[in-house]
Amino acid sequence: MARACTATINLESIKDNLLYAKSLAPSSKAIAIIKADAYGHGALRVAKYLDNVADAFGVACIEEALELRESGIEETPILLLEGIFEISELSLVEKYNLMTVVCNLTQLEWLVKAKLTKQITVFVKYDSGMCRLGFHEAEFNQAIKLLENSANVNKIVLMTHFSKADEPYDIFTQKQIDSFNKIVASTGHQSSIANSAGIVAWRNSHKNYNRPGIMLYGSSPFSEARYQKNLIPSMTLSSELISIKHFEKGQGVGYGSRFICPQDMLIGVVAAGYADGYPRHAKDGTPVYINNTRSRIVGRVSMDMLTVDLTNTPNPQIGNKVELFGNNIAINEVAEYCNTISYEIMSKITRRVYKKYISN
Repeated sequence: MARACTATINLESIKDNLLYAKSLAPSSKAIAIIKADAYGHGALRVAKYLDNVADAFGVACIEEALELRESGIEETPILLLEGIFEISELSLVEKYNLMTVVCNLTQLEWLVKAKLTKQITVFVKYDSGMCRLGFHEAEFNQAIKLLENSANVNKIVLMTHFSKADEPYDIFTQKQIDSFNKIVASTGHQSSIANSAGIVAWRNSHKNYNRPGIMLYGSSPFSEARYQKNLIPSMTLSSELISIKHFEKGQGVGYGSRFICPQDMLIGVVAAGYADGYPRHAKDGTPVYINNTRSRIVGRVSMDMLTVDLTNTPNPQIGNKVELFGNNIAINEVAEYCNTISYEIMSKITRRVYKKYISN
């Protein structure tokens, strides 16, 4: 491997973060969310490492579920978080022993009218305020009754999804919890509501099943630092300096000369760009870490390279490692400079980035 852009993924950290999530809700089962290739970390590697720790895995679609089953994840339950997209997928749900979400009348009709040879577990989604997937109250009650009377269903779990739980002082989340509790109280079915933010900050949202996602990968859903302290970053994106040059005051750096040198400067080029998944819209000042020192991006990120200020970096040399985020530069800090969230940065790491896995 010549090009040095590498995502180093610490599987033990992911496991520790899952155990931490479970410790916060010891009476709940944890559905480890590994959709979107485990937020860019590699779903197969992550699932195999967590196979004896997670109570279930959550994926977005049937393709992600089948990839896990065919790779050897045979016993751990897998939940299709968006349900099925066409009726033919029901046979695969049955064959591969999957659990599925039902979140609209079409999915409900497909399931109720199907002739399955064995029963499946169904999560029924209530729209408590996310205003995305899920049933409103009247349809939700109707869906529960139809599924209770269906020979295709052996277990019903009621679920909803938070829209603002990452804002710990916003009362809307409590309204969602109250609305959900009210509607499910008399049903006798198990339930699921807490995502990562709910697990950490909304303890009264802990139900039979929790759904830790971003916290598994060591990133807090909250901007406040106190919520990050017990999470361990699981991915370090790094590369190397491939050029070091002196520039004079007034010279522009990179496409469009967005950054104009305010003084004579030493500028380095790093072998990483938006084709590796690093955000093109990173602002000047976005932090990086070189030779045990914080530095900053200057100039616009290009496809394969980005430029950094080496003025205060001790003894910079071509080949020096540059951490773009990880243990020394928090991904949430990078996300703030890029006007995005850590979820997007992780999940957009491209396949040309070499993945290096660390485990015990």
